[in-house]
Amino acid sequence: MTLFPRSLIGRTLVVLIGAMVLSQAAAIWFLHEYVTQPRQALGVGLFVSHLKTISAALQTMTAQQQQDFINRIAEKEGIRITPVRGTEQMRPAGDVPAVQIFRERIRELFGPQADVYVRGPAEPPDEGKPRPRPQTFWVRLPTGERDFWVAFPRGRIERDPATAFIEWGITGFAIAILGTFFIVWRLNRPLSELARAAVKLGRGTESPPVMETGPSEIRMLTRAFNQMKDDLRKIERDRSTFLAGVSHDLRTPLSRLRLEVEMLDGKVEDHAQRAMIEDVGEMNAIIDQFIDFMRSEAAETLAPVNLSELARSCAERAARSGVQVRCDLADVPLLMLRPLAMQRLADNLLANAARHAGGEIVVGTGRDDGNVTLSVMDRGPGIPPEIVERLKEPFTRRDEARSGSSGAGLGLAIANRVAVIHGGRLDLIAREGGGLEARVILPAST
Repeated sequence: MTLFPRSLIGRTLVVLIGAMVLSQAAAIWFLHEYVTQPRQALGVGLFVSHLKTISAALQTMTAQQQQDFINRIAEKEGIRITPVRGTEQMRPAGDVPAVQIFRERIRELFGPQADVYVRGPAEPPDEGKPRPRPQTFWVRLPTGERDFWVAFPRGRIERDPATAFIEWGITGFAIAILGTFFIVWRLNRPLSELARAAVKLGRGTESPPVMETGPSEIRMLTRAFNQMKDDLRKIERDRSTFLAGVSHDLRTPLSRLRLEVEMLDGKVEDHAQRAMIEDVGEMNAIIDQFIDFMRSEAAETLAPVNLSELARSCAERAARSGVQVRCDLADVPLLMLRPLAMQRLADNLLANAARHAGGEIVVGTGRDDGNVTLSVMDRGPGIPPEIVERLKEPFTRRDEARSGSSGAGLGLAIANRVAVIHGGRLDLIAREGGGLEARVILPAST
């Protein structure tokens, strides 16, 4: 299990969010150092100058003028000014950056005894509980004959940028995520089409060319894939044409040869005549395999098929030709299959078992983990595991692995191709007790 996502959208999202986190952290630091702190210092300086003006104004006013001035300041600016009585409970404000700057500025103007206060006793009533954050600051303002307390909101000297930073960060993340989804969606759509087309090509299924959309690199890749598919079709057509021509040209001389051999009664020994007839029949069987291999199963229309009934029909046909076969069929659901292609698959597996194993052959069907299986089992010598995959390739034989019989090497290749076209696979596994089991596994949703 890996923490790094495997999908393109997941990896792109991780990279963009990581870059966004770093860029936001750097932006917040630069903003704090070069914008927030200088502006805060400027605001504090302006407010201290305002306090100096208030102090100077109060020193020149009569008592009635002072009261009018205090009322006007309270109404317009939210600053409360009250005379110092000496009974107020005050304590110094906490030493946070903004308060420290403000404290230094007022001491420059009003002397070293000037300070910033908040209401409350000097010691907290409960050492275990922190005091709530005060929202009002107090400054003792000397005005000559008497001093005044000036109360003003905390926001006049200290502004908390945390909310702005959080909103900024959330907005940046949202933009990054939306941008990522848009970019990856534009990339994923043609790539998904290309992946589906590649799967169909691997199964031998006909499909239209993939639309060349998306960025230039994706369009180039799609164009190369379409060209490759066309080249493969051309190679397949050329091979089919070649095999069809050879098979057709061999049919007539083989027919004449069989007729001439059958007319040799009395001229050659009976066992020699039978051997020649069998050889001609073997050559005809090879040509039939060539023709089967040339057929395009993907062009056949899908239809609902009961795999057990199809297996029974193929087994009965094999039994009529002299093969000893027994059925062990289960109740399986209908599958959307290509009937003639599946019939060729079963016939080839039966013919392969009869040719290389002999004895009783068992044809079975069943269900396993959401799949439907078709098995052809024999008691022959089996196939070594190291050459199983190679024997599924066309024109590949391993006579030593079975009984030494000849053949074109196309039976298993045809069966494997039909299984793959249907989204399944062909497994060649050792049968318990000896022999081989050719098992075709098809998805139940086929």
